[in-house]
Amino acid sequence: MTLGGGLPTERAGGIGTRPELLLVRWLDPTMRGGIEGVATTIEGTVTASTAGRVLVIVASTASSPEMRSSKDQLHPLIVAEGPPADLFAGNGQQGSLTSDSTHRDGIVTDLDVMPTIVAFLGVDPAAEFAGSPIDIIPGPPPFKLHERYLAQRRMYVPIGTAGAIYLAIAGLGAIVVLSLGSRVPRGVRRIFGWGCLSVAALATSLLAAGHLPDLSYATVVPFVALVTVFGTLAFAPLEHRDVLLIPAGIGIVVLAYFAVEAILAWSAALTPFVGGSELDGGRFYGLPNAFIGLLIGASLWIAQRLRTLAGFALLAAVALFAGLPYLGANLGGGVSLFAAAGLWLAIRERDRLGVWRGIGVVVGVTLLGTALILAAHAISPFETHVTRFEEKAGGPGGVLEKARDRLNVGFDLIARNPFALIPVVGLPIAIAAVLRPPAALRPSLQRSRAWRDAILVTLLAGVVAYLANDSGPAAAGFAFGLGLGGLLGVSLLSEAGKMGEP
Repeated sequence: MTLGGGLPTERAGGIGTRPELLLVRWLDPTMRGGIEGVATTIEGTVTASTAGRVLVIVASTASSPEMRSSKDQLHPLIVAEGPPADLFAGNGQQGSLTSDSTHRDGIVTDLDVMPTIVAFLGVDPAAEFAGSPIDIIPGPPPFKLHERYLAQRRMYVPIGTAGAIYLAIAGLGAIVVLSLGSRVPRGVRRIFGWGCLSVAALATSLLAAGHLPDLSYATVVPFVALVTVFGTLAFAPLEHRDVLLIPAGIGIVVLAYFAVEAILAWSAALTPFVGGSELDGGRFYGLPNAFIGLLIGASLWIAQRLRTLAGFALLAAVALFAGLPYLGANLGGGVSLFAAAGLWLAIRERDRLGVWRGIGVVVGVTLLGTALILAAHAISPFETHVTRFEEKAGGPGGVLEKARDRLNVGFDLIARNPFALIPVVGLPIAIAAVLRPPAALRPSLQRSRAWRDAILVTLLAGVVAYLANDSGPAAAGFAFGLGLGGLLGVSLLSEAGKMGEP
């Protein structure tokens, strides 16, 4: 169970006209002889009930020292329903729990507790209830999933930090190499060029590692390294045909992986090695915010090889994939990708549309795409984060308030982790470098207008992703990575291969 402040705190709270039907007791093991003493108290209280049928919920809200040391933010929850005398049998089959809030077997949130109580009592839920009734389902409790979660909590910061250091070395090294020009050996230039283009494969591997049967440094580190290296160099044969086929090929593989991940119900997102686990409660299912930028960059790496309308169609399709229920179910991701589609059309057709009509295209495509996503969630029987956002927004004023809250979350993220400031500061600098390229970058950008536009749109869409998502720096991070990585990588590799407008 994740904690969100939803457990009942008053004996009579939130159950209509029969407050006597709800008993809430807070039991401290240190005051009652430990867990065994608490268990005895619970059994005595339940079996003394004269009701024909009872609902018993045992919830933990205070982290033990072991939980704190392992960074465990998931608390145990036990739910049982039936005649009081039958709930303490000496044997029986353990079940598991789920709810429409999480759509994950074995996982609920404390916001589901009060809706579960009022559903059992048959009374109308209070308007402020944000969760859904808990369902008891067959199957063992999710102990194995919890073990994987704890393993991910131990490793994701060191592994993610190592990945960030690798990309920083590749990016900063590429900038130095480009600035030195012909004074650097050709082999060194190529190494840094491939390193910059490997950002997409690295990002994908950090999510895909969540599928490994065993989560340990001995399995995760080699997996990430091998996928990053071979997932990038597999496209080396394309270099002498056209350097720009390399990012296009990488982008196709990335989108194919995300399609498979959606079919697998985003199960890797439960234990990824960049961004937070979906078990932490911010997002229980769908496209994680940390990978929105990866979808943006991969789509535009492909679009630069297509005709303008075909590229626009691809971006719009990926936007629907990111935002629709049953698929990505991520409103901020859908908005960011629809903005990318509008930007792509406006920038590619800037000579025909002009500035103001181009701005109108961007705004119109973004608003229309957002409306399509909101409508799909409104009529979908699959309750999502977007559905609850629509229910609680409360009109334009509520939407603006939600938007302000989401920006504040991004500011808090930067305050807790100053490294999150890198993409926020880096995006405008990289945009300026594309609009007014230094001499070292100018040849590759001038040789392919489509590639220049793809990099520019990737970076601009990263700015939109920052504004449209509550964890803005995370959502924009890989857009910055793929934008800058593509810009530097192609510039370094283009000397050895052909490069031209498709």
